[in-house]
Amino acid sequence: MKRLDWRVLSGPRVSRRTLMQMAMATGAFGFAQWLSACAGGEATPTAAPAAGATPQAAQPTPGGTTPATAATPAGEARRGGTLRLGYGIGQILTLDPAQVTQGIVAGELVANIFSSLVQFDQQLDLVPDLAEDWEVSQDGTEYTFHLRDGLKFHNGDPLLAQDFIYTYERTTNPDFASPHANKLNLVTSITAPDELTLVIKLSEPYAPFLATACSRGPGRALTPISKRAIDEMGDEQFGLTPVGCGPFMVVPESVEVGRGFRMVAFEDWYGGRPLLDEIVVQIIPEPSSRISALEAGDVDMLDIVPASGVEQIRANDQITMVEAPGTNWIGLTMNYTRPPWDNLDARMAVSKAINRQEFIDKALFGLAVPSIGAIAPAFGWVYVPPEEWGENPQGYNLEEAKALAEKAGLRGTSVKILSSAQDPRPEEVLRTMLQEIGLDVQIEQLQDAAYNERWEAGDYDMNINGSVVDADPDDGHWNFFHSQGPWNTYGYNNPRVDELLEGTRRTNNQDERREMWHEIQRILQQDVAYAFLYHTPDRTAFYTYVKGYVAIPEMRYLETVWLDK
Repeated sequence: MKRLDWRVLSGPRVSRRTLMQMAMATGAFGFAQWLSACAGGEATPTAAPAAGATPQAAQPTPGGTTPATAATPAGEARRGGTLRLGYGIGQILTLDPAQVTQGIVAGELVANIFSSLVQFDQQLDLVPDLAEDWEVSQDGTEYTFHLRDGLKFHNGDPLLAQDFIYTYERTTNPDFASPHANKLNLVTSITAPDELTLVIKLSEPYAPFLATACSRGPGRALTPISKRAIDEMGDEQFGLTPVGCGPFMVVPESVEVGRGFRMVAFEDWYGGRPLLDEIVVQIIPEPSSRISALEAGDVDMLDIVPASGVEQIRANDQITMVEAPGTNWIGLTMNYTRPPWDNLDARMAVSKAINRQEFIDKALFGLAVPSIGAIAPAFGWVYVPPEEWGENPQGYNLEEAKALAEKAGLRGTSVKILSSAQDPRPEEVLRTMLQEIGLDVQIEQLQDAAYNERWEAGDYDMNINGSVVDADPDDGHWNFFHSQGPWNTYGYNNPRVDELLEGTRRTNNQDERREMWHEIQRILQQDVAYAFLYHTPDRTAFYTYVKGYVAIPEMRYLETVWLDK
């Protein structure tokens, strides 16, 4: 069988055409094209760091906002110290890769506790992680991974090819009910010819397989799990105090639900001991409190800068803010299983009543871009800006919205928006807009765990949510819009969308994928599967003494970070 070796397509500098070929071989579609367009030149992939090496990191200028593509010498790195990370979430529901549904947890915390077969570089190209090498068969149905020698889990057990077989069996076990099992549906066999070789065969090509199932952070379906740790702790405890294989390991006794935990450097990580001694994760749900904690020096870094604090942080010359492209989309769900949202006219009335730019200006301080679908701007090979898309049936038109609302009998209807947001500004702005078509909108504010339980059960009228930390458009579509998607809890079912989503997985032809994604977007707009709202850039901030940060959109790989103090 003829195989395509990813290395023959790499080098110190590759052409756009060659990068396309690499993308089709690995499933990392379009990221470099977006970045080269943003930066104004051809993209230059970076080589994977050798074990023990310290990559040169992007070092932005203090004050203001620095694009993630900027890079200057990082200086001589120092070992030691504690990074205090202010983390903007109400609750961390689990740290088990196979169960995580909170995208920022997967990309920013799980990615530091667990390594995977492959990982991302700054251009979001796929590079080696636990697998130092791999090949893909010419027909895209067989993957052969060659693992690094000497890999270990945090509990000291060796990490071998057999551990991925156990992980596959665990993730796909129906009783375990992993929301990521669908990414492994096409696997027909997974074998270990020897301790360092893993062979995965698919029934048909799955274009984004490496990015969505095998990558550090987003692709958590095959993130390797220690069987002994599960046997000793059980699944629930493992989710709180996981045993990973990444650069940092959780200190079990430090875990306080709702407050945070500590991660310490893993001495036996394949890439060498991380530069930091430890990271203290401090959960700070309220946006203004996160900004205050950073400016007061109570934390060294924020995982994400809330929109309400961007201008304040930009004005502080002791703090650096880095902005990278986002891979996210956010929209308003209306539950198809509850009248009147089973009525297209009712859903379209709501969507047409929302002035996206005004919503962004009032709810997000103007720091987002309007969305016409679930294809994020970072996916430049397929994304089309709203002004270039043409007719969007969901576009703002208040008079049409009022007429549709009258036709659907919406006037006087009482509806609740389910929310776990610490800042209810978006829901409040939306409530005001929907009053124009006669809706009586209430906001039902819950803690994260309670919200997640209600959302997964489909027990809501409306909510504002979406997808973040996506590796490919497949991430943000299949889970929400396929009839069997794990996060399709609102009852959307369109056989043509199912057919197209399955088609985007089967073909490696990017032109064919682009056409299918555009057709999907048109159908989702017409069906009002969601009332699509906005996309946000990824912003993080830290004191100028925090060095070595490598900006990878919506992810935080922190093994290169060090403190110059």
